[in-house]
Amino acid sequence: MNDFRPVCCRREAFETMRRAAQRIETPAALIEGAVAIARHAMPDANVEATKQTLVELARKLRTRVRGSQTQALVAHLHELLFVEESFVGNTLNYHDPANSYLPCVLETRRGLPITLSLIYRVVGERAGLRVRGIGLPGHFCAGVECDGSLLVIDPFYAGRVLSPTDALERIRDTYGAEVEWNDELLRPVSNRHWLTRIMQNLLHTFSERDQLADVAAMLEMEILLWPEQHHLQRDLALVLARSGKVDHASRWLESYLAANPDDPQRDDLEQLLQAMSV
Repeated sequence: MNDFRPVCCRREAFETMRRAAQRIETPAALIEGAVAIARHAMPDANVEATKQTLVELARKLRTRVRGSQTQALVAHLHELLFVEESFVGNTLNYHDPANSYLPCVLETRRGLPITLSLIYRVVGERAGLRVRGIGLPGHFCAGVECDGSLLVIDPFYAGRVLSPTDALERIRDTYGAEVEWNDELLRPVSNRHWLTRIMQNLLHTFSERDQLADVAAMLEMEILLWPEQHHLQRDLALVLARSGKVDHASRWLESYLAANPDDPQRDDLEQLLQAMSV
């Protein structure tokens, strides 16, 4: 089912994500994919308007940049984003889905670590910095290449520069004191993984709120990014079945079982499929 139509995702959101997935490792695809995620809840969200807002922030930054020294560029970037524009993490309402929607974060100046890091990367790169996404478990950050080393930046906390000890504390806040530091945690995150993590955050929030249609919508877009990850088809089928969309659930489950005959839960899934066909 490589070419499918969404059942729960808004069509405009789905098609925007489809286009982004076709050129996923380009700089534009990260913005387009982030807007696609937002368009499911914000149908009026516009890719070009979002890009233009980011371009304007970068233009402001470039007007004050003299030279190409990384530390100076970082200082100007932080002055712009975290002092003048007041971007900061939404600590008061952390689990609000709007924190994951790039156009909304650009308007409210409040967001999650992952969306604020995206803004930091796009604006910083347009000024000449080399910025990557750092997917620390439980707390996404930005990394700036500086004189052969890596500055780990936390846009959620107004651009604080994190040492490995600081970064480990962020992880332990979520996963406990037994977590150990590993330099592999600083590996750059691909656009595909970046967008997936935004959707995973929303999947968690929507699941907690039992918003099954929204869960299904995120899975439909995630399948566009990971068409070979067949477990996503199974998960989508189960969510659609729970929400009463049995015809669509049956088609996804049939497709999944055909591609995965050795699934250890095959008997249970076949029983579900049979029940939905009655």
